Amino acid sequence: MGFDWPSAQNGSGIELGSPLVDEKGNKPPQPRVAAQDSNVLCLGENQEPDGEVDSGSVTPDIEKGPAVGAAEDPRRRAFRALWAKFKVWVFILLWFAFNIGYNHYNKLSLNVYRCDGTQMAWAVALWQMAFGWVIFVPMWVVGLRKAPVINYKEALILSPSALGHLVTHVGAVVAFGLGKPSFGHIVKCAEPVVSSVLNFLLVGEVLKWPVYASLMPIIAGVGMASAGEMQFSLAMFGAAMASNLGSAGRAVYSKSVMKGGKTGENMEPANMYAVMTVMATMMLLPLTLLVEGPSAIATGFGETYSKHGNDFLVWMLLSGFFYYMYNEVAFMALDQLDPVSHAVTNTMKRVAVIGFMVIFAGDTFGLLGGFGSAIAITGTLLYSLAKNKFK
Repeated sequence: MGFDWPSAQNGSGIELGSPLVDEKGNKPPQPRVAAQDSNVLCLGENQEPDGEVDSGSVTPDIEKGPAVGAAEDPRRRAFRALWAKFKVWVFILLWFAFNIGYNHYNKLSLNVYRCDGTQMAWAVALWQMAFGWVIFVPMWVVGLRKAPVINYKEALILSPSALGHLVTHVGAVVAFGLGKPSFGHIVKCAEPVVSSVLNFLLVGEVLKWPVYASLMPIIAGVGMASAGEMQFSLAMFGAAMASNLGSAGRAVYSKSVMKGGKTGENMEPANMYAVMTVMATMMLLPLTLLVEGPSAIATGFGETYSKHGNDFLVWMLLSGFFYYMYNEVAFMALDQLDPVSHAVTNTMKRVAVIGFMVIFAGDTFGLLGGFGSAIAITGTLLYSLAKNKFK
């Protein structure tokens, strides 16, 4: 039995002819790898789908040959190495800076945006939530970031988390509008207490006793800070606790319902937050119109602009920008941190924000309030460390 094999031409390649057959018309078996010289590689069944070559099918001469494509620019390689080393610190610094900026311009906006003396806190919260669209939608359109893809059922699964995101934000904005942001952050230290209660009631989670013990300083510290707060407002305290409830509820839902399940495509943390923002904005719009009314929102905006001019617009713009960006960068920073580093960084962020509001915004604490605040903040750190250790 003979075969008509292709012949090499000019000593530089292999020419594959018509289907190879024997005298009876049968097609012979195909060779796995055949090379007529060191410059040509014919790939057989071990070629990978993406065009990469399985190392088992490469001849030694080819393995030792020069890499395909141009070498990476040394300066670019050096920059990539430097960025990989310091990016987490860049993210943390931006997270702190954006958070401080948000608290400052949020308070300025809340102080002036009023209609007949009534603060338009819901309108401010809606504006800040919707501002994120200006950032992530253009990124999707021009291709800087892949657009997320979710279907109707997946959107329904995410909707309780979006509702928790809404309550978290609106509660905090209302609380900061009714009192000092620094004290509002102290009340928000109580979120682990709310989270522990919800986890027990809804999913039956029982934590180790050292974790529960770490809640005691939080409760005591928040109580002392509240007792020492000269401008204490029950409405503010309630709004801050509602924010804690929304945040803790969102976390419990994600842990019990969404764990392990893939939701949509291109849903990395930044896009997940963007989708939460879109859904929360759509929920918040009708609620804001119902609570404050379109007429009061428009009238208050006109009155405030007539008094404060472009300063008011700048404060609103910056509050929206800083709100979205500090959350966006927080995702990037926390993605690079282990749980202990996360706990320490989050605690230091709270200290930085409170310190800024005391030094630059005129917030003050009495002796009892300051002591209680320190205890509450320390308690949140102890809780995070204990929960990570006694899983």
